[in-house]
Amino acid sequence: MAPGLRGDFGEECSTSSVAAPAPATNGMKNQNGHQMDRIGARPLIRKQSCAQGGDSSNVVPSKVTGIDYLRDPKLFKGMAFSLDERQTLGIHGLLPPRIKTQEEMAEHSMRNLRRFDDPLNKYMYMADLSERNEKLFYKVLSENTEELMPIVYTPTVGLACQKFGLAFKRPKGLFITIHDKGHVYEVLKNWPEQDVRCIVVTDGERILGLGDLGAQGMGIPVGKLSLNTAIAGIPPSQTLPITLDVGTNTQELLDDIDYIGLRHKRITG
Repeated sequence: MAPGLRGDFGEECSTSSVAAPAPATNGMKNQNGHQMDRIGARPLIRKQSCAQGGDSSNVVPSKVTGIDYLRDPKLFKGMAFSLDERQTLGIHGLLPPRIKTQEEMAEHSMRNLRRFDDPLNKYMYMADLSERNEKLFYKVLSENTEELMPIVYTPTVGLACQKFGLAFKRPKGLFITIHDKGHVYEVLKNWPEQDVRCIVVTDGERILGLGDLGAQGMGIPVGKLSLNTAIAGIPPSQTLPITLDVGTNTQELLDDIDYIGLRHKRITG
């Protein structure tokens, strides 16, 4: 409990919202002894301060809801959520009933990955996994680094950069353009993580001998930092991939309807 929020444990308590057992209905309890409601969930009952008395609904216990655990790749655990976690978070019934271990899920992911013959398809599978289940992605990558390094980085990442616009689904990293000159710091402050320790920057001009790929060179810092996490153990929240987009001299990209960067020649000097 946060400092100052003593809740029901002290007389001098401030306004707070706590997860408390629901009024007894049928006497059900989970394995930790928490009182459960009639459908096996543990609702959040908002409490007002002892000084004010009564009930209040103007404070919530957390900004993270149960459904966020299914939508946020940093929180999602797939079928590895225990029964108690599913009931407590209010996601019971939103997942298949079987409960798997992380090891079982990692083996399942590798079986799926090995079904593909095309390295680019394998890259897309790993990229999709990282966007669904970050913990599982790094577990698979760290335990199969020798097999997967050529997939998440060179040489496959070069082809992935060429197709980056076509395959783009969710933003990864920070894009800083030539038009952000003078307020780069404001752009940097938009990055959601505060404790960044490792940064990889590219301007996309020379990507693995493939030439000027412009903003689509983002695949390089993303791939490098993924390996830094898998091999060196750097927390992914402390990494930051950055692409400096000042245009591209590759006419094929400028004509490509799927190109994600600035549509003008590279600015130099």
